[in-house]
Parts: sequence; structure tokens; C-alpha cells
Amino acid sequence: MALSRRMAEPRGRPQETAQQYRYRRLRAEWRGVYEAPDLSRFERKVGDIVAQVLKKAGLNDRLAEETMIREWAVMVGDFLAGQSKPTGLRNGVLQVAVLQAAVRYDLERNLKREILNRLQQRFGKSIVKDLRFVSG
Repeated sequence: MALSRRMAEPRGRPQETAQQYRYRRLRAEWRGVYEAPDLSRFERKVGDIVAQVLKKAGLNDRLAEETMIREWAVMVGDFLAGQSKPTGLRNGVLQVAVLQAAVRYDLERNLKREILNRLQQRFGKSIVKDLRFVSG
């Protein structure tokens, strides 16, 4: 019995001591109802598990890219969002397709630093390192 219980326990977590086991059995016998062992040590937050799976699968960058595309209008405003669209995130460089050359010039010369700072504050400097504007 002790061997099978030990195998079910996750590594690095405390097991039920013999005294806790006897006390739980005694309460169950006295009450006449089976009392299940405390399984709270097995509980984990779903968000933590999803983050681990995404990290192991290498999908963190892809998730950040999709979030950037979805939130582009909030980051740059309605007018610029209508004139530009993020097309991809590769090696920390967000590529943005811009419809008009004049808007592209304005983005590169005047607004690039501001937009890059907003993206880095939202997603982190390790995710977004630079912006590249292309015609499209």
C-alpha cells in the first residue's frame, strides 16, 4: 500500500506522514464515512501549465506576434492602423507592411521610436527588438 501511494506522489512534494494517515483513517472510521486524502498539493493553476507548454513548444513568440497583430490599432491609432499592418515577427524584428510611401516615411522618421517603446513596454524588450517598415 505504501509503495503504490509513494509512486502516485509528485516529486518534490511532501507525502502524507504515517501519523496523518492514521488520524485520517481514525476520523473516517469514527464518522463511518470514507474521508479522501488531501489532494490540494496536486493542484496547479491552468495558466502556469499553459505557460510551460507554450515555452516547451516554442510558441511564446508566435503568441506575442498574434497579440501584437490584434492590438496594433490600439498601439498606433486608427489612422495608422488603416494604413499599416504587422505581417510577422522574426528574430525580434516586427515587420509592418505600409500602404503609402508618405506614411511609411513618417513612421520611419518620426514615430518608430515611440511605437517601439510602446511595444517593448507591453511585450518586453527581448520579444520586440526593432521595427521594419516595408511597402505593401
